[in-house]
Amino acid sequence: MFEVRDLTIAQGERALWQGLSLAVKAGERLGISAPSGHGKTTLGRVLAGWQPVRGNGEIRLDGQSVPERVKGYNPIQLVPQHPELTFNPYRTTGQALWDVWRPDDAMLTRFMVKPAWLGRKPGQLSGGELARIALLRALDPRTRLLIADEVTAQLDPQIQRQLWRELMVECEQRGLGMVIFSHQQALLRQICHRVLRFSEVQPEPMVLTESAA
Repeated sequence: MFEVRDLTIAQGERALWQGLSLAVKAGERLGISAPSGHGKTTLGRVLAGWQPVRGNGEIRLDGQSVPERVKGYNPIQLVPQHPELTFNPYRTTGQALWDVWRPDDAMLTRFMVKPAWLGRKPGQLSGGELARIALLRALDPRTRLLIADEVTAQLDPQIQRQLWRELMVECEQRGLGMVIFSHQQALLRQICHRVLRFSEVQPEPMVLTESAA
């Protein structure tokens, strides 16, 4: 479904990612672990089309090259490490969500989003509350691949477990693919079908684990 071929991402004179190739099938969860400063956030932004490649390589979805600027809804969605920065501070979080789609009450309950939060502006909610709304916003039914960059890092363990359970259900029921960036090795092993680990001295991916979630 989703494929990256020989991707190189440069930042100034430094190549953050060099010759990266990976594939994610429908319903598959691929974990990526790398040291801080390796360029995970930049990779996520490039894969989601938030910034241009500025290097070599190709990103494909369903066998077709993904253009740098997607017209209409982008089926590749990113929930960044600091989702609070993706909200307009002058609009309510409900307006930001409903611009994309209108999840029903059952969906709000599953992802632990209280309806009252949707009438508030971002500055009136905590980072964890905004993270849940941002995640829900990215789960529009048109989304084919979800990129999660430390998306539950600021939540307590119980809420993290619930969210990942629901995300795994979404992956299985609708064939949603996921690319998950996290420093938590135990989390990646539990929720991912495969995990790619990168080091400062080894730019090529190395399979850390390939077991059922």
